Amino acid sequence: MRLYILSGAGLSAPSGIPTFRDGGLWDRYKVEEICSAEAVAKDLAKVNRFYDERRRELAKVEPNEAHRYFAQLESRYETIHLTQNVDDLLERAGADPIHLHGRLTQARCMECAEVFKIGYEPIADRSCPKCDAALRPDVVMFAEVAPDYRYLYTIQADIFIAVGTSGRVIDIADIAQKYPISILINPKREKRVTMFGEFDEYVDEYFTHFIQKDVTKAISDLEDLLREAL
Repeated sequence: MRLYILSGAGLSAPSGIPTFRDGGLWDRYKVEEICSAEAVAKDLAKVNRFYDERRRELAKVEPNEAHRYFAQLESRYETIHLTQNVDDLLERAGADPIHLHGRLTQARCMECAEVFKIGYEPIADRSCPKCDAALRPDVVMFAEVAPDYRYLYTIQADIFIAVGTSGRVIDIADIAQKYPISILINPKREKRVTMFGEFDEYVDEYFTHFIQKDVTKAISDLEDLLREAL
């Protein structure tokens, strides 16, 4: 059995990583000022300070039970895990995900585009060790291309599992329809919202199974569904 997992902010929220919506970071910051291509071009120092703070927060938290569960799934099933999260909690739990939006623990040169591992260190006052140009977070900003989105519709799997994502950035409802078994884990129902606007329907209506729980409390339900599918 092959699994296709797509995770979002709800996977890392129980570990203490702030989400962006619903009382999260976007209530404290303006997207266009710290997380957009325009912001990088206009005020890189401000962008770097914002992500330095996110990196400091990341250094203080640990993987939660759900990170560890999805990591051990990789030892039991053929699994491809795409994550929208830029933290490294899945890796610390032993998983090997594809990061659709980049990695917080890496920096990228503004000139030569070389990528460097920086862990949890600040980059606000550092420069590229190769060409001495300015560094930026190795994170996909709004209005930038996300190269690894090419995986979203090309994966072949028996089961699609969306966990901790509202579907506002990636249309998980559309993806779910392409798989015979699809499972959504999210603590609340979300209206389907795409680039064409908000629909008068809920994302979970497109899935064969909906576990309406916090991700750490949904593990036993998910395990039961996977056993039934065997």
